[in-house]
Amino acid sequence: MGLLVALAACGKPGPAPVVHRQPLLRVEPLPVVMQVPGVQQFAIGDWRRDGVAAPSPGTLLMGGGQEVPSAMRWFAERAGGGRLLILRASGGSDLQEYFYEEIGGVSAARTLVFTARSAAFDPEVAALIDRADAVFIAGGDQARYIRFWKDTPVQQLLTAHVQSGKPIGGTSAGLAILGGWAYGALDDGSIDSLSALADPLGQAVTLEQDFLQVPWLRDVLTDTHFGQRDRQGRLLAFVNKARNLSGQPVVGLGVDEDAALALEADGRARLHRLDPAHVAWLIAPQLPAEQLQPGQHLRQGEVAVIGINGESELDLGTLDVHAPAFLYRARTDQGQWQLDRLQ
Repeated sequence: MGLLVALAACGKPGPAPVVHRQPLLRVEPLPVVMQVPGVQQFAIGDWRRDGVAAPSPGTLLMGGGQEVPSAMRWFAERAGGGRLLILRASGGSDLQEYFYEEIGGVSAARTLVFTARSAAFDPEVAALIDRADAVFIAGGDQARYIRFWKDTPVQQLLTAHVQSGKPIGGTSAGLAILGGWAYGALDDGSIDSLSALADPLGQAVTLEQDFLQVPWLRDVLTDTHFGQRDRQGRLLAFVNKARNLSGQPVVGLGVDEDAALALEADGRARLHRLDPAHVAWLIAPQLPAEQLQPGQHLRQGEVAVIGINGESELDLGTLDVHAPAFLYRARTDQGQWQLDRLQ
């Protein structure tokens, strides 16, 4: 796969302004009576109130850790001042309160906390997803999302939501399932780089394809908490297994904690972050792995590893990175990951 890297400087992006309005109706974030087994609901604001504008497309890829206010404002603006729905499989109402009370720009926010797969077939749940102007998937355990939502109306409605031009976002486990390929963690663990590189085709590397169909991410495998948990090696292993299964080129996109990539409708993405040292990582093998077999470690050379910081711009249509933070050539052998810095 060819990969062009533009080195010209570009200006640091600033978040688009968001109109902050006083809420017309204040509802305490207490559980809402919902006669649906397997899900708990929280609500704040007036869900009956339409937005001031139509929702606009966009995808927020947040690596976990702390919320990044500029990225959250970017996402809230794309709701058009309307209804925000937060989906999760653990936790409570904290994210909806953060969006509604601190970020602003939405008429209402609701949270659905799934505890069983049965709730994904309920018409009341479906109606809430269908009515939402923006959907944000919280962190937690992506295996729960896959087990609860795969091959259900929830999965279909989330794809329909994106295809209708509405924004979607996720953090941590919520980001992990946004790629066209996703690490499902269905072995009830979280595999590390050494284990993944030792056996990329092994049963512990549980991948899902097209769980959600988000524009520009079809051939992208997303990963989270990236630099902080040394996940570069495991993402390369994931990418090679995905390529082995599909026969198509696949790239990896990892996002550090306290950072978020804001992906526009045209495929261009910019990074928002709390710490200047935190980046996003594009991992793009230039050649297939050598004789990849079950039970064998990954052996591969010529892997481009490109850093994306606040001054960079990633074009997912061409895989060009304008003003990269760094450029490495990576290789693996005997289960070890090695980097040579080129820039």
